[in-house]
Amino acid sequence: MPMVTRLCVAFTLVFLAACDPVARAPATPSAIVGTRAVIQRHGQELFAEVTKIADKLVTTEYFWNDERVVVHNYYRGLYNVSGIEFGYQYEADFDYTTLEQLFPLKVGKEVSFSGNTKNINRGTAIDFWTNIHVIGEKTIPLSSGDRKVFVVDIITEYRKGNEAKRKTNTVYYDPELSMVLKSVIHEDGYQSYWRAVSVELPGNARKPSSTQQRRAGTVMI
Repeated sequence: MPMVTRLCVAFTLVFLAACDPVARAPATPSAIVGTRAVIQRHGQELFAEVTKIADKLVTTEYFWNDERVVVHNYYRGLYNVSGIEFGYQYEADFDYTTLEQLFPLKVGKEVSFSGNTKNINRGTAIDFWTNIHVIGEKTIPLSSGDRKVFVVDIITEYRKGNEAKRKTNTVYYDPELSMVLKSVIHEDGYQSYWRAVSVELPGNARKPSSTQQRRAGTVMI
């Protein structure tokens, strides 16, 4: 193959890769195990720590008074797909590849999907429909330094029999940390809110105490 032809082919391949958003998405989340966020919620201080990264799932554990209270497994750190809350283990059953269409994040990107969430302990399940829409970019101030985030609306409709309810969760997602730093939830006419006030990277983070209880509690995030 002539040199000019080879160069044209090479430039074409580079151009096609650059135009493919999925090709530019990292193979795994950029989260770092040990990253720790200090969270304010309803006047209480909690800590969220990234404890595991497995393929595209980022496990974040939440601690209150040195006790682990919630475990969430987030797809690329953004969307909660399984974990432990109120002492119950749950898992969302749907096609995870749909979520990959959002990455790398860009304002205007949007996906919808249906599935069901299983309560492993009780052996029950509830159907859901979710729409995720990247609505903006913002810089949020933290005591540890400002962070650039994407603002993402996550609308979920739950249905069990003839009963249905709707929840809107607006999250402020840091793509570099693969971590949600702020969440505003509207559900059943009420609003709940939490936000990170600082982020500590591994090596600087204050680790949980040695007497910490490794069990699920009753603080919902």
